[in-house]
Amino acid sequence: MSDIEAKFFVRAFLRFLNAQLEQPNFSSDSRESLEVAIQCLENVYEIPPADGAEKSDDETNPLNHIDLFEVYRGAFTNVSTERKAEAETLKNEGNRLMKEEKYQEALNTYGRAISLDATNPVFYCNRAAAYSRLGDYQRAADDCRMSLRYDPNYSKAYGRLGLAYSKMNKNEQALEAYQSALRIEPDNQDYKNNMSVTQQRLEELRAAPGGTGAVAGAGPAAAAAAAAAAGGMPNLGAGGLGGIDFAAALNNPALVNMATRMMSDPSIQNMLGQLSGMNNVDALLETGRQLAMQMSSQNPDVFANVIRQMEQSGVTPPGAGPASENPDDNNQPPPAADS
Repeated sequence: MSDIEAKFFVRAFLRFLNAQLEQPNFSSDSRESLEVAIQCLENVYEIPPADGAEKSDDETNPLNHIDLFEVYRGAFTNVSTERKAEAETLKNEGNRLMKEEKYQEALNTYGRAISLDATNPVFYCNRAAAYSRLGDYQRAADDCRMSLRYDPNYSKAYGRLGLAYSKMNKNEQALEAYQSALRIEPDNQDYKNNMSVTQQRLEELRAAPGGTGAVAGAGPAAAAAAAAAAGGMPNLGAGGLGGIDFAAALNNPALVNMATRMMSDPSIQNMLGQLSGMNNVDALLETGRQLAMQMSSQNPDVFANVIRQMEQSGVTPPGAGPASENPDDNNQPPPAADS
């Protein structure tokens, strides 16, 4: 916003405040506070007093005659039928773009729909799905909460809020969101599955040493090797380490617990100690393979459980295919944008 636009906006707000001074429902103290607020804004933005002799050079500018409160009412409360219809068309266009995986374009289109009708909870919920696909989980959560302000019983908004919180490792908030979704839609199996996975993560995190899930004594190279070992050490390709999501692997409580227990094994400590100075990728991979063999031979049940947990967390072991077609989900198909 330019300085000129800011002044016009502040002028519009000052007109609203001056009109409020005429209302009979304010006490004398409240009126005095309003007058002080008006004077402060006039001083900061160098705007002549409304009742003063000095007049602005741009009094005739149409921007100087906008009723800010009417704009607010038009955007957020009384939306015309024509605006609603145009916003609905934009929402449908955003849905089409989502299906074509044009997530940024869909995000922009949902935003245009919201600018026409900011009271429709579906628009915010659909834009949250676009934000999630782009990896912006904080804004996805913000849009879900906006959606719920307009419809507190919108189960899909709670479900997507749970997914956004899960991606940010806010498991307690995710659990609350899934519980709210299930209160509204108790038979939804997707919400049940996601809530179960979230509960298991919380239990494993609480059971981990210190309750934090950190691997004591293991540096980044050791943690990466443990994650790669549990993933089976796929071959390097042009796209990276076989599609394995190391962030999800390192946040996996079962993997962290196993790594913590294995740290007490002298042979494992020796193997991990070799990683600290390694710059050769092939040597790192070979050490990871050896680590995987030792882990699987000494703890076959735990190792199998880690693989299962990695699949649930969205980490794909070699040859298993994608854990889910939907990057915003744990164990459910891609959420269609609401119609």
